[in-house]
Amino acid sequence: MTSRKSKLLAGSLFTSLLLATTATAQTPGEANPPPAPGQAPAAAAVDELIVTGSRIRRNEYTSDAPITVITSETAALQGLVDTASLLQSQPVASGSYQQNTLMSGFVVDGGPGTQTISLRGLGAQRTLVLLDGRRLGPAGVRGTVGPVDLNVVPEAIIDRIEILKDGASSIYGSDAIAGVVNFITKKRLDEGLLSVYVSKPIEDGGEQFQISGAWGKTFERGFFSGSVIYDEDRELRIGDRDFLSCAEDRRYNPQTFERLDQIDPRTGKVKCYNVYTGVAQAATTYGGAFQYAQPGITYPGPAQGNNISVIAPALAAMGIVRAGRAGQPFTFPYLNYDSPLYARASAISPTQRYSLFVNGGYNITPGIELYGDLLLNRRESQQHGLQQMFPTVSASNPNNIFGPTLGVAALPIVAFKSDAEQTVDYARAVVGARGKLGDLPVVGGWDWDIFAQISQSDAEYQTDFIYLDRLNAVTGAQACNQALITISGGSCSTLPAGGIPFFSQRFLNGEFTAAEQAYLFGVSKGNTTYKQTALEGSITGDVFTLPAGPVSMALGFHIRQDEIDDTPDAQETAGNQYNLTSATPTRGKDTVREIFTELNVPVFQDLGLAGDLDVTLSGRLTDYDSYGSNSTYKLGFNWQLMPAVRVRGTHGTSYRAPALYELFIGNQTGFQSQIAIDPCVRYGLSSNDILKKNCAALGIDPEYAGGGSGAVIITGGGAGVLKAETSKATTFGLILTPNFETFDLSMALDYFEITIDDEVRRFGARNIVTQCLIKDFPNGPFCALVTRDPTDPDKRITQVNNSYVNVANQKSRGLDLEARYKQEFSLGTLTVDLQTTWQFEAVTQLLGLSEPEDFNGSTTEPDFSGQLEARFDRGDWTFYWVMDVIGKASDADQESFNFTDISQSSLYGPNYTKIYTEFQTYHTISMRKKMDDWTIQGGIRNLFDDPPPALSSNEGFRVGNAALNAYDFRGRRVFISIDRRF
Repeated sequence: MTSRKSKLLAGSLFTSLLLATTATAQTPGEANPPPAPGQAPAAAAVDELIVTGSRIRRNEYTSDAPITVITSETAALQGLVDTASLLQSQPVASGSYQQNTLMSGFVVDGGPGTQTISLRGLGAQRTLVLLDGRRLGPAGVRGTVGPVDLNVVPEAIIDRIEILKDGASSIYGSDAIAGVVNFITKKRLDEGLLSVYVSKPIEDGGEQFQISGAWGKTFERGFFSGSVIYDEDRELRIGDRDFLSCAEDRRYNPQTFERLDQIDPRTGKVKCYNVYTGVAQAATTYGGAFQYAQPGITYPGPAQGNNISVIAPALAAMGIVRAGRAGQPFTFPYLNYDSPLYARASAISPTQRYSLFVNGGYNITPGIELYGDLLLNRRESQQHGLQQMFPTVSASNPNNIFGPTLGVAALPIVAFKSDAEQTVDYARAVVGARGKLGDLPVVGGWDWDIFAQISQSDAEYQTDFIYLDRLNAVTGAQACNQALITISGGSCSTLPAGGIPFFSQRFLNGEFTAAEQAYLFGVSKGNTTYKQTALEGSITGDVFTLPAGPVSMALGFHIRQDEIDDTPDAQETAGNQYNLTSATPTRGKDTVREIFTELNVPVFQDLGLAGDLDVTLSGRLTDYDSYGSNSTYKLGFNWQLMPAVRVRGTHGTSYRAPALYELFIGNQTGFQSQIAIDPCVRYGLSSNDILKKNCAALGIDPEYAGGGSGAVIITGGGAGVLKAETSKATTFGLILTPNFETFDLSMALDYFEITIDDEVRRFGARNIVTQCLIKDFPNGPFCALVTRDPTDPDKRITQVNNSYVNVANQKSRGLDLEARYKQEFSLGTLTVDLQTTWQFEAVTQLLGLSEPEDFNGSTTEPDFSGQLEARFDRGDWTFYWVMDVIGKASDADQESFNFTDISQSSLYGPNYTKIYTEFQTYHTISMRKKMDDWTIQGGIRNLFDDPPPALSSNEGFRVGNAALNAYDFRGRRVFISIDRRF
């Protein structure tokens, strides 16, 4: 770790003691106080309950593994009604990449609109999500459905969320590598509740609405409850916020720190590098771009790079100028890099959700209860986006104006609308029975539980596209060659006799005639179903009694089958979508059979200075059809040295079976633009000296703009090849609960370390190319996955192999701190909570021959996050404040990228690039008033309207200049919720 980074971590440690919070709070109407750090939620003294991370019923509410509890009341006071935002803002998650509705335009597992939770930055597929202790089945679109979509969670009837921050495959099976999120519903309601929620940003865009109702009835032999929800997230467009609408270079003078960015002559403001469009490129010989002159701009002459009048007077007479020429800085300020479609694109996807949840139980005998629940959910989501069209038009094509003048093929680069929609219908049903075993040997009086569960996601999706065969027909030597339209069934007769004027100013501006629109564009439609069925049974009870107390045991079995069936559009299957994925159907299933056991042993109790010690052991045997057998175990201890001091720890193994999409995804041949995948595009502006050296070694121009044909991306499943991921997890914690007469104070400090072997992943086409150029150049394992065209002057990428493979390993290591202070005053009760996570390592070794890389502290993996909340309760009034904290991060510390302090650019000379994110805080305040039947609360999120940290236009994970992670795009907003009990 560098000296600067060590100072940063030390500062974060000190600051976090003041600026972070635990996420536990008291549920309305609870008779018991909220659980202290390290404790499970409290219950009446006579009750026994199941705590997340164990299958043994207990009446002691301390856990040997770290657990965070978030109540529904906490969520309401924070103004958060959607579970994704609530979970992703927790310190255990907010310091790493999370998939949510900000991912418009990105390819994500489960398809657009899906929201997931990834603990410890280890991936959503390694976080197990439960509803009342039972798995939630996946939902989503396309062939990569796998992680649980949080859109299906019925928030209106959720009582609390328990987050187990430890591996738990020996308890729950596959996927529980990073931890477990368990949604606990309200049970035995005996009232009705109607709630209305509105959140309105000060600026337009990103509004949220929810109306929900819940009702329950408890009777002598059972209970019934249910809820309905309508939820709407309105779209936030890129053009709605200044920090999104202009991707600025953000270059700074190394001496004066003044901005060096170019000024756009069209606006008089800093130039935006949003989307390269409205230009033409010559396929060979002539670098840079050709574009139509615009009124009001004074263009440079031949000596400064705009030599169009010298090389092609006929083009100059048409009003065409040269722009973006390498080594000619005066030709860049007016280069077209914007389109109205960019401002129109979704920054936050619009989403509508409808949900129905019912559950109940009935005692058929005094000792046997039948129970069940049903969840129905529909999600409708949309994304407004854009793509680039850049076909190569033959020099002989009658519509190629560069053929007669320059004798070259040319590429029109045009932005066009590319929207997508998804409708996902999700259903889940559980039927079971539970009770106590009768007067039997050994297991007499034990609790038993058996249930069957089925869930199914049935989804329709559609995306705009361009017919590839029709495009090929109009870009060859003829205006339109009907013989080349072999798949779509289109006809040249629908176009004017002259074909498509690709290089007219109208067409380059994306203004298509009705005939062109009908000929070129279509809508691709597909269907995805995912079905999961399960049968599980378990018994738990006391085996025998030791001097320190009874030894408790749980035994059980689990059988589960998953099936996926994704049927893409026929045009997609035939590979007839320009610059989009070509996919065959994804179909497959897998079955697992498991047995498990858990044992809790009280080693000693009230043993003087040694105190109390409990030990837990658990194990699971697993057999998958897809890859075979596995076994996992977990050991834990809970040692109370004295009433105010307790230590705890766990060590165990977990695993993750390859998901169905990783095994069976249909062979895909997709296309991505050179701009999207090649770091050598405009590499002259890069601050990475290694990148610049290797791109130059390939013979690529420093100002190469990235036009031309897209690269073929090959993706396939790994059935018969992939192994299961395995992991080891260790936690060790210290819990302090000193007894003070005037106030309550409790603290929990937990160290965690998780190592994953044989991790399954696709690297991503751009990541592969980046690794090749920066780490493995020219003959490393990543470079072997990349093919470039040696005959192309720009050495464009022709193919990248991006299939699923088992990589080497990943490791996450850090420290969690939780604390609570509570004191009663004459005016009321003050409660202050904190929760923080420091990450010491986030190391990934992608291939056996590659060096490990530590991304800890980078802009996608801040090494510190925290939450501080304070509430003051006085009678029926509650006053609340919370601050979410994300630590400073910088890519300059990442040795694998080797960024220098000062970069050199032909446009800017020596300069600094903004490749870091500042220490970020978001404040929320709220106030609540309870009345007999009404509760009204309101507040302000992002009180000081803090924008996301900015990154330079060619750096980092961002939209516009705004860094993507747990940062807020909506801005300051007012929320209000009204609840009516009846």
